Amino acid sequence: MIPAELEHAHQAMEQRWYELVQAEQQGASVQDLERRYERYLRAVEDYNRRSMGYQSKQQKRRFPGVA
Repeated sequence: MIPAELEHAHQAMEQRWYELVQAEQQGASVQDLERRYERYLRAVEDYNRRSMGYQSKQQKRRFPGVA
């Protein structure tokens, strides 16, 4: 995991949120909003997973040999 990948995941998460908000403001159907919300949640989960991996990698660099 490199910082650029983490930043990309963060941007994707923000984009999904923006799309959800825009759809709601434009009067999208409940089904469409639910679909967009699920996409947003998947983006959040992806970002969180990548963030945890990145933090773990950074911690191992700072404290090698510590469990």
